Amino acid sequence: MEKQRLSGLAVKRFSVLRSIFYLLTCLSAQLLNRYPLSAQEKIFMPYYRFNFGEGVALPSKGDFFASHTVGSQVGGLLNATDWLHFFGLYDLTYQGPGLIRSEGELFTQRSMRHSFLIEPSFTIANAGKLRLKVFTIKEFRRSGTNETWGKGLYDYAAQGGSVGFEREFFGFRFFPAIRIMQMKFPNYTDLLREFQESGLSAELAGGLMDQNVMSYSLNISRKPFNVGVSLSSQKYKKEKVVGQGGVYTSDAQKDSVTEITADFDVSLWRFSLVPEGAYRMKRSNQNYLRFAYFGDPNPTFVPKNYDYNEMSVGGKLYLKMTEKKAIFGSIDLNNRVYPNRPPRNASGVYAAAGEMQNTTWGAWGGGIQWKVSDYSTWNLAYHMVYSKSNMKYDRFIPYNYTGNVVGLYLSVSP
Repeated sequence: MEKQRLSGLAVKRFSVLRSIFYLLTCLSAQLLNRYPLSAQEKIFMPYYRFNFGEGVALPSKGDFFASHTVGSQVGGLLNATDWLHFFGLYDLTYQGPGLIRSEGELFTQRSMRHSFLIEPSFTIANAGKLRLKVFTIKEFRRSGTNETWGKGLYDYAAQGGSVGFEREFFGFRFFPAIRIMQMKFPNYTDLLREFQESGLSAELAGGLMDQNVMSYSLNISRKPFNVGVSLSSQKYKKEKVVGQGGVYTSDAQKDSVTEITADFDVSLWRFSLVPEGAYRMKRSNQNYLRFAYFGDPNPTFVPKNYDYNEMSVGGKLYLKMTEKKAIFGSIDLNNRVYPNRPPRNASGVYAAAGEMQNTTWGAWGGGIQWKVSDYSTWNLAYHMVYSKSNMKYDRFIPYNYTGNVVGLYLSVSP
């Protein structure tokens, strides 16, 4: 009862905040149109971006539901000298139920994220620009109605920083960077440990997902093209690798993600095309034990269960009708293959060895874009969403479905 009361209060508070946010964004757009910033105000330049979206989703499994997206970014750029600049930004984003999810995520999942960053940059004559960044993130997640805000299994807090250097060679912009981040998951626990050690306290069970992340990236761009490559390494502090006998080994879990991205933006007459693509490869030393039932003495052991190769392609095509109105179409396709994980049938039984779990998901659709002022834009869009997989055991998490989403979205930015 107490959890239901707290959850009800959170929903009511969010509804009130959403209404206030909507009124403020509309008022801000009107005021900014009447009193635009002076072109001479160069020392400090404010930055803001507000997003508000309401949609209706109709999935092939389950009932229809409303989806919500509320985001606000407020910050500014301080030009202290000709060679020293500071940029600060605060971000608050809420995402409610939605059909457009990554593979293996729930429709009902909700998230609320607070983040703050400050980025000083130094211009070095005849060399380039040095960019430093420090940031902090706090995210709350609810994967279902049985979780309350602040008690989600995947709630986390993160702090970190990065350093990068920007330089141009022969018309190409090169930007290598290094980022270090520490992530803490205070509520995450491991059911296998709780089964094996029933006396384990919450303090010992929590924090198993705590990790240190280090990533290296290189971005190369020359209008209208942009290419990026990154390598991220995650080292877990407490989580150990599970062995074939159901006993944890002394090896700590380590994950790595390699990603290659590319996109470009080209315009011809009234048309604008923005295609993009990405390839991701995850590798982990963590294994998996699948228990057919509680107390199963012979669970199925799947080595390197979390390795996958993923490819994504997509893009948008705009047709400008007038100075302020345009129609657009979009497509997004993703395919993920687990090289070491066999799929499961509707009863949860694994397929024969050698067959790999394969999931394809995406969305396509279009809509109308209307720039109602210099600072605000409306979008009315429809998307057909689908997911298809040889993983047939989707009793808890959807893998095979289709759906329709209609949404109205407002963005306010300079």
